[in-house]
Amino acid sequence: MDLGALYDAWADRLLAYMITITRDRARAEDALHALFVKLATSRPDLRDPAVYLHRAARNEALRVKARRPERSLADLDVVSGGAGPAEAAEVADALDGLPEEQREVVLLHALDGLTFREIAETLDIPPDTAASRYRYGIEKLRERWTP
Repeated sequence: MDLGALYDAWADRLLAYMITITRDRARAEDALHALFVKLATSRPDLRDPAVYLHRAARNEALRVKARRPERSLADLDVVSGGAGPAEAAEVADALDGLPEEQREVVLLHALDGLTFREIAETLDIPPDTAASRYRYGIEKLRERWTP
């Protein structure tokens, strides 16, 4: 396993995911680095890196999150996707309004491109549950923007 190549390929996506969990960029960066130190020392079998890395990132981020109160996604530069500040704040505010389970699945699918099977393995839930959380989350987001 080439740890440098793995870091180059995954660090940005994992960091964005970890920020949505920790709500703190500095803490998420610390958790990301801790994750890669663990990878360097444990040398896990990465046959399915998307699932393994997202699950490990989630665990590290949740560990860090437990030590600090949450912030709004609007305070962070995670969901902008090239949008202006007003649009990014509106998207972040809408995502903040979702239940955590739905928000996490929406972000994993929409931002990271994980399949529902990969999300299910990452979160240790059935694939149908991942799909329904995504569907309900998207429905709530549509309701917000439907006149």
